[in-house]
Amino acid sequence: MRIFKYYIFVIVIAAFTGCEVEYYDSPNESAVVPTPGIMNRVQKQLMTDTRDEWFSGRQALLWTQYWGQVNYTEEDRFQYRETVNETGWDDLYMHAEDLKAIIDLNTDEATKADMAAYGNNENQIAAARIMLAYLFHQAVEVWGDIPYYSYKSEDPDFQALDLVVGDQKYPAYASQEKIYADLLKELDEAEAMIADDYEIDKEYVIDGDNFYNGDAGQWKKFANSLRLRIANRIKDVNPTLANQHIADAKDNVMTSNADNAGVTYTADNDANTAPMYAAFYIDNRLDFAPAHTFVELLKGERGPFGWDPRIDAMVADNDEGIKVGIPVGASREVVGDFEWESLPGDGILDPKYKELYMEYSEVCFLLSEINGWDQDWYEKGVAASMEKWGVDASAIASYVAGLPPASEETVLTQKYIALYMQPYEAWAEYRRTGYPKTLVMPGQSYDVVVPRADGSTTTFSYEFDPLVDLTDLPNRINYPLVEQNLNGANNSAAAEAIGGDEMDTKLWWQK
Repeated sequence: MRIFKYYIFVIVIAAFTGCEVEYYDSPNESAVVPTPGIMNRVQKQLMTDTRDEWFSGRQALLWTQYWGQVNYTEEDRFQYRETVNETGWDDLYMHAEDLKAIIDLNTDEATKADMAAYGNNENQIAAARIMLAYLFHQAVEVWGDIPYYSYKSEDPDFQALDLVVGDQKYPAYASQEKIYADLLKELDEAEAMIADDYEIDKEYVIDGDNFYNGDAGQWKKFANSLRLRIANRIKDVNPTLANQHIADAKDNVMTSNADNAGVTYTADNDANTAPMYAAFYIDNRLDFAPAHTFVELLKGERGPFGWDPRIDAMVADNDEGIKVGIPVGASREVVGDFEWESLPGDGILDPKYKELYMEYSEVCFLLSEINGWDQDWYEKGVAASMEKWGVDASAIASYVAGLPPASEETVLTQKYIALYMQPYEAWAEYRRTGYPKTLVMPGQSYDVVVPRADGSTTTFSYEFDPLVDLTDLPNRINYPLVEQNLNGANNSAAAEAIGGDEMDTKLWWQK
């Protein structure tokens, strides 16, 4: 169902009170909260919090050069806002608390019988575990070692959601190597935990499910697809573990766009509209435009492909009826003088836009890579992405027929295009592979050619001028400053373990 219910279950967190972030259960929570409301809220609000104008729009969307800012370009140049960093951290742990509540309500003898009215207890636990794996996967790829929780684990590094207020204890940070191994285990066990053959009136995973209306088979595909993503991420640093999970997961993954996991927003009221629609048309923040590197890639002027028919959905025409991207990495004064940029496409700024956790086209590109840059899976991935973006079938067939052969560059560049509006996954893939090669790097000079309505062109020259001492995209974001004050010893130990709390510190799986 797609009814966004707001149950009062969330904990009080630093973003709103200035108090310490709580990794543990709140003593003021309601005694019994229906699990459908919790799942419904988390699925929707996690997307809203991580795909909004702040955590996405002023960080990863800029760094992957999908968008650039029109007025304030400091974040484009890697000077992120600490308030955005802290709020993102707090939001993720708040949602983790809520997901753990689903587990608790389905395991506690006092509540599990009542919760069974909303789906098989084991299935609800499995869904929460899958969602927790997605959430912690995103967190570990933003910051590195983090406080982590794992279902029924006795590992002292995996107890981030099990501490109590009275003890005033704060969790250790688990290493990335341990977290990735546990994420794969959790997804494997959770997928196997889902029963799809129980009595007819319980043929769903959990009520309130925004993804699949509770369909057990699709939840299994989502779990395996996410496991395929994570295993592929670490295959260069732990090939034995990765290949084991790849082999086990790949035969039951997403098979069409009908399996895409995401939340479709509504236009019934301002609170339920898509996050970027809210930014542009409710908050009136016309601060963003598609980046010139991305627009040139779609126009066939940069990279190995020709004109991409997805461009109409992804990039609007400017006032002269032409698609032009904003310069990237220049000062606000320089960018402020540029007057020809396009807005994002109307589909993206639709109040009913669907934000995706994972989609079929990504699975196709993963399978192409796993199978040695397989041509068939590469073509399926491009076609699936175009179908999702509403491209006509004849235009899809024509574009796919003209694709250059599958290779590391072509597959990963098409994957980058397909991940438009999913910038954290695109950022992770860039850090893993170095693709696409179409981005402008810090310190690099470049030209932007602006076509005009009269057929003329004007060329402008720019330089990517970073405000942080980086020669490439950031590898991570620094730990929130509040963690240094509230969880200082564990935070310091984590910073030392990863090689320094810096933006150029590589994650465990980076080359």
